[in-house]
Amino acid sequence: MNNDFRSRIGIDLNRRIGLEPGLDWAIAHGVRYLDICLDPDPALLDPANPRLARARERIAEAGVTLGLHTLSAVNVAEDSPFLSEATDAYLTAYLRAAKAIGAGWVIMHGGYHFTADKRERMDIAVARLARMSAIAEDEGMTILLENMNPEPAGAEVKYLVHDPGEALYYFERLTSPALRWSFTTNHAHMLDCGIRGFLDVMDLSRCGEVRLADNRGEIEEHLYPGTGNVDFADIFRELERRGYRGHYMQDYLGIDDMLRGREIIADIAEKAVAREGV
Repeated sequence: MNNDFRSRIGIDLNRRIGLEPGLDWAIAHGVRYLDICLDPDPALLDPANPRLARARERIAEAGVTLGLHTLSAVNVAEDSPFLSEATDAYLTAYLRAAKAIGAGWVIMHGGYHFTADKRERMDIAVARLARMSAIAEDEGMTILLENMNPEPAGAEVKYLVHDPGEALYYFERLTSPALRWSFTTNHAHMLDCGIRGFLDVMDLSRCGEVRLADNRGEIEEHLYPGTGNVDFADIFRELERRGYRGHYMQDYLGIDDMLRGREIIADIAEKAVAREGV
């Protein structure tokens, strides 16, 4: 069992830094797991771009495991003419770029709905993710579906897959082995059921990444460890006790903040797990 949490805790570069300087930074600081969004550099969504092949070599040499992170602003539950086709093209491009760069996964989202069309939008998103899962199988890739944050009750637009009920609706219908789960703990922390309640419902064997940030449980925030009220010790105790042995991914503030925060979180994790004898 690998309880070297420092090596298992990664950093989501997202759109904070470009691919090549991001890899330089991660390798220099011994960060083994990375996520990155390619949207700011759309040339990288062409799988024939030689930069992807060069990055693949660097990643392999350095022992880094990379994932790609699509934008949640792209509505996976979209069915409007032109936009629907564009959404398919966007997600497909990410899967093919992921294969070219040697990424381990692509994070996708369940889309969002408006006040009166939730079920319709959910079915559109499930159908689209089923199509993407078939492409992922062909490409030898993995999709990680992220649970999203709840919006205020009166909000007109709300993310889908924000609570266990919505998550189950998707995962019961999306049975491809190419589609797994990215568990964002700070999003679950905002729900009445909390992080443990989400874990009680979901199949942890389908979890491919656990995402970490602090939060005060009230609004969507990605805070530095210790500035919210997320119980990181309990997260690690529960996940490791339930058999999770994968990587963790931080997403808050800047990359240097996450580098410092990794030491704090790793220390909490090691002490919590050692105390429980997991």
